[in-house]
Amino acid sequence: MGRELVDTFAAKLRPDDILIMPDPVYHGGTTDRSVGSDRIVEQVKERGHHAEHIAVRAAAGDRLIELARPGDRIIVMGARDDTLSLFAQELVDRLSEPA
Repeated sequence: MGRELVDTFAAKLRPDDILIMPDPVYHGGTTDRSVGSDRIVEQVKERGHHAEHIAVRAAAGDRLIELARPGDRIIVMGARDDTLSLFAQELVDRLSEPA
């Protein structure tokens, strides 16, 4: 689904949006891992959008916190990863802390 992801991001990202993608969590199975986050980010950037590949999820979270401004929306999405809600809650908690 690499091409489909790139097509969707390219169609839906607005000029001020930033896509930040860490490497996905892999739980085994038959998932095709031939196209990674780094390649998706590269292709999104080739289409003129802002995108960053930050391999480690915690570091990607740090970058989101660094970039976030009042009124921004952060969307956390993925598949087959039951820890995403914990990651999202951690972001909310960090953003809620007094500066």
